[in-house]
Amino acid sequence: DKNDYSNLVYNVRPEIIIHSAALKHVDTAEKQPIELVKSNIIGSKNIIDISKEFDIPITIGISTDKACNPKNLYGFSKLLMEKMFLEANNIKTKFSCTRFGNVAGSNGSVIPYWLNQNDQGIPLNITHVEMRRLMITPEECSKIINNTIIETQNSDGGFVMSKLMKSVKLFELAKLISEDINIIGLRDGEELDEDLVSENEIENSYILGDYVKITNHKNYDLNSRIKK
Repeated sequence: DKNDYSNLVYNVRPEIIIHSAALKHVDTAEKQPIELVKSNIIGSKNIIDISKEFDIPITIGISTDKACNPKNLYGFSKLLMEKMFLEANNIKTKFSCTRFGNVAGSNGSVIPYWLNQNDQGIPLNITHVEMRRLMITPEECSKIINNTIIETQNSDGGFVMSKLMKSVKLFELAKLISEDINIIGLRDGEELDEDLVSENEIENSYILGDYVKITNHKNYDLNSRIKK
């Protein structure tokens, strides 16, 4: 509830807000679009409004590689979050975003799911043998957020930042846990590969060590998509 957020920010008066709340599962998002809009779009708009109301110096939105050329509702919702955040950037409140990959070992991650299946002595479920994902550790996620905060402090904000990640073939990863594998087929909204930076963003993207900074957010032309 926006009033709850507003009261919390009023009492705490933070210097930085990190917005990570979201409905994050691709298949759930396809089945529950209204809940997706409430959490990922309206919830993000509430954070923007509150950050501006209380002049929070820095607000960071946690996005995902699925926002890059999205092909499912979850990806579209995160793309909209990115666009709302960067459009909201102003002198008093700087907005920037991060893009995470799949966080290894996190709640809902495939790795603990497979480990649990293996402990039960049942085959590991995998949707497709060619499925690949950009993988990142929780520690790396913390570093991305920290570096994004520092970069925002030293700039005008209004960018997307991520870490360069390796693409992992999930079938090979599953075989490290068990040779007993069950192919169940693609789920609603699922795609085989994911990108970190779109073709349209490359000319405005810069490599900073192990990180990439996208300074002009053009990863998807929503207007042309609507016209089609």
